[in-house]
Amino acid sequence: MSEHNKKVEPVRFEPASGPAAQREEAPSRAASPARVGSAASEKWIVPALVGLLVVAIGVFFWLPSLVDTSPAELEAAAQAQPSRAEAGRPGAAVVEASPYNDAQLARQRKEAQDVLEKLLEVQFKLEEHGVTQWAAEDFSAAQAQATAADELYRQQEFEAAIETYQAALEAMQAIEGRIDQVFADSLQAGQAALLSDQAEPAIAALELAILLKPDDPEALAALERARKLEPLLELLLAANAAADDDDLDGARDILKEATSLDPEHAGAAAQLASVERAITRRNFNRAMSAGYQALDDERFDEAERQFKAAQAIMPSASEPSGAIEQTRTARTQAQIEAWRKRAVAAEEREDWSKAVTAYREILDIDSTVVFARNGLARSNGRVQLDQRIKQALAKPERLSDERIYANTQALYRQALTLEQKGPLMKEQLLQLGDLLEKALIPIPVLLQSDEATDVTVYKVAHLGTFRRQQLSLKPGVYTAVGVRKGYRDVRKKFTVDHEQQSLTVEIACTEPI
Repeated sequence: MSEHNKKVEPVRFEPASGPAAQREEAPSRAASPARVGSAASEKWIVPALVGLLVVAIGVFFWLPSLVDTSPAELEAAAQAQPSRAEAGRPGAAVVEASPYNDAQLARQRKEAQDVLEKLLEVQFKLEEHGVTQWAAEDFSAAQAQATAADELYRQQEFEAAIETYQAALEAMQAIEGRIDQVFADSLQAGQAALLSDQAEPAIAALELAILLKPDDPEALAALERARKLEPLLELLLAANAAADDDDLDGARDILKEATSLDPEHAGAAAQLASVERAITRRNFNRAMSAGYQALDDERFDEAERQFKAAQAIMPSASEPSGAIEQTRTARTQAQIEAWRKRAVAAEEREDWSKAVTAYREILDIDSTVVFARNGLARSNGRVQLDQRIKQALAKPERLSDERIYANTQALYRQALTLEQKGPLMKEQLLQLGDLLEKALIPIPVLLQSDEATDVTVYKVAHLGTFRRQQLSLKPGVYTAVGVRKGYRDVRKKFTVDHEQQSLTVEIACTEPI
């Protein structure tokens, strides 16, 4: 349904009153006693009623399609018509009731009220932001336009009132659009006054900024600083007096109080920094002197403690680091030499794990020691080699695996190339060489079964059913599996040792399912 077809309620019209109505009623009262023309009147009653009914239906159904006005607007438009009393005054013009015109007026009235509502919202916002303190003249001019629009509204000149209200709204919106800039200017002015230690101008400018943006954290922080500026300046004067009396510690305490009031005040921070630098230099010199005295007495721990204290007092100074390095060098040389002796002794015993530990201790003290780096690499290699040889000697049966045999053979050859081989290594190599030779010699293995079990030796062969079967197997661990229909499978693991002359293995499925 279009806007022109929206249904509206019919306008409530009040009955006519005044002279005109009386004139219409007069003839009726005069004719009633004599029943003049009664026959003629009765003849037109029915057609007249039908005509009135048609007009009423037209008003009810056709008129709402011409206007789009709410019942409240139509009622307001109807109330704007001259009252019966005004119409009855001599010389007053009688205005015929027009629902269409009334609806138009009601719509214009509503439009004017909508613009006014927006205008009031902007006005209230500006007043909340103290507009009279930063745009009084422009705000007054906008208010004057709004007042002129009110007068036009009262005179029912709604179109002109709408235009004037709109002009006032746009003027106030323009003022509203300046809030951010005025805020920025006020904040900048307040901060500039803070930098020049002008308390009152700073407070005035920042209070205006807070009025414009009450929750702005930067403005709130600056205003808080401005309100503390006067007592802070008094503390700075007191600190200057204490410093003039060579009371550096007292001046520092006063300046700390000042900076606690406003940590961002550049003058207070600079003055405190100057006093603290003087105190720092004094304490630094005391600690360095005590450290060198301890170093001369070969009290290395005490010397380092004093030099570190000096370094903590003045981290930017280069003297403490040089003194600490000097102290550490004298102390760690003995430690490094002691661990070097332990490492060499461990290598001579072929105790490579302890050699690794000793070299790591040296590198923990000084990671640049070259002989410790080389010794650690050498010892780590020997530890790994020793572990692999011990593993091969502990499990000779693994050599039946061709890949493991090849790796062990390569390990043996690598160990033979070592220039320095101690007695332990030499003995291990003799054992490993002998083991590698024996691992290639097959051992006779006799397998016995029941001629009904199907036998397979993993990684060797599928033997099928048999009573006796002779195999030649290299030393190692093997698995034989027997399968027989109607019986539970059998799995038997057996080891062929190079020390054995022969081996007999029985495998048969004997447990029915």
